[in-house]
Amino acid sequence: MSDPPFPELMTNFRELQGLTQEQLASRMGCSAASVSRWVNGQSLPHRPLVEKLDKELCAEGKLIASWRQATTGHALPEWARSLAGIETRARSLQFASPVLVPGYLQSPSYADAVFRAWWPDTSDEEIERLTQLRTQRLSQLPQLRVTAVFPISGITGFDSLVRREQAAHLLALVETGQVRVHLVPEGTLLLAVTAPLMVFRLRTGETVITSDHVDGNVVYGADRNDRLASLITGAMAEALPARLSLEALKDLA
Repeated sequence: MSDPPFPELMTNFRELQGLTQEQLASRMGCSAASVSRWVNGQSLPHRPLVEKLDKELCAEGKLIASWRQATTGHALPEWARSLAGIETRARSLQFASPVLVPGYLQSPSYADAVFRAWWPDTSDEEIERLTQLRTQRLSQLPQLRVTAVFPISGITGFDSLVRREQAAHLLALVETGQVRVHLVPEGTLLLAVTAPLMVFRLRTGETVITSDHVDGNVVYGADRNDRLASLITGAMAEALPARLSLEALKDLA
């Protein structure tokens, strides 16, 4: 379900914080008349004030997205319509994959096997290039903290050499503190997650959700965030705790 328009959404968050319009104006450093105009839909605040409003009302980016929808017709900024733009502005990523190890966390031999399965007619040189791009991406995003949920069968289904390399690679990533892994045990399915789902939390407080497919990446509108983010929560409930996931990886390495 879509969020209400900016004036109504602002009122909802203001009331959740137990603030009057006058109290909010005092926190914002503006006049009560300005807040009244925003609430009544007579005008919209400028971007810096919207960011401050979002922070003061603990809106977690929802006010910013609603303001952008009202001013540009898009809930997402132009840069956020591509995955690269989202990655560089994100502080954390929750990734749920129904089958494979997420691309950010794949070891070289694992990524090579995946690309060869997806594009069997591709040259060895192109497979090598794609593998390097994939396996080096996380190191280029040192500010990004990743929590990944995926089935242990995404590792055990490969031959022993790939399996051991991938398990060791994951253990090394976890050791850096940048990555947290939750394995879904054998016999359990992520029924609600049918394609890799990525929930990015941006440094501005906004949330951007994307889904990774064989032929590209889909960026969802902000009106779907609550429903899609809840799928990550469900996936976490199906997975092992991080400590037990580490023990399982050590057995595979």
